[in-house]
Amino acid sequence: MVWTTAAQATPISESAYLPTTKVENVPTNLLAQVTPSAESPSTPPSPPEPIVTDDYKLPTSPGFSIFNPVGFGADNNTVFFSVSYQKRTRFTQIADGEAGFGIGLGDAYRSLGAELSYSINSFGSSAGFGSGAFNIKLHKRLSEDTSVAVGWNQFLQVRFKGGPNLGTDFPSNSYYVAGTKIFRTRANADDFFSRVAVTGGVGSGVFLRFDRTLSPGTSNSGLNAFGSVGVRVARPVSAILEWTGQDLAAGLSIAPFENFPLVITPAIRDLAGAGDGARFVVGSSVAFNF
Repeated sequence: MVWTTAAQATPISESAYLPTTKVENVPTNLLAQVTPSAESPSTPPSPPEPIVTDDYKLPTSPGFSIFNPVGFGADNNTVFFSVSYQKRTRFTQIADGEAGFGIGLGDAYRSLGAELSYSINSFGSSAGFGSGAFNIKLHKRLSEDTSVAVGWNQFLQVRFKGGPNLGTDFPSNSYYVAGTKIFRTRANADDFFSRVAVTGGVGSGVFLRFDRTLSPGTSNSGLNAFGSVGVRVARPVSAILEWTGQDLAAGLSIAPFENFPLVITPAIRDLAGAGDGARFVVGSSVAFNF
């Protein structure tokens, strides 16, 4: 399975990779990322918003993670949707798809942002159609370019009849802590190679070595490291390389439209590490602020 998270599907628009608006285990990433910077209504005056120049006013930008959760997330009443496809699941020749949807609440700048999402882990090939789980993520913007998050993926699973119910690829109760820092290598975000996003974190469950999730009698306890590097190659495209804790993945994140918050992320999973060979996956997500 490709278990997607809101993170991937959580578009995070930037102020430079960031303030405007994340697929595989929907970790806060449903393959794209969107964190809008809209004002929170009904709140008293608070510190001014970070300065956002004309360079950063695009409604969406490419993401910087494929599977891994990142430090940024959705807030300020942002609703996001994602869908993904993998040409084959691990150790099979069966194609499958996933989807996710959720909402971002709170305010990550002034206090704390909260993401609640549901990820559909299968369209019927690996489990009963609609089978999936709920995920939650809390995130805090430490600065315009830095954010940290804690999350709990697949904390409440929902299973429907049908399909082989191959559950090993999305174990329940995967906890994580992640931080992301954006480095501005050029002043204008539209310039070539203008931004580098580095994410690091530790997590349990799905972030553990793949043999840990398969071996009889083992649990999802313990922690393992994961990390991602995303480089904004051009205005609409980022190149991503990441270690998920289980395998190496590489791909692109593409925001094809300047005025519509769609992000598409084609990638190759299992380049090294877990699995039985490289697999093609692709995800897309949209996010809207209300």
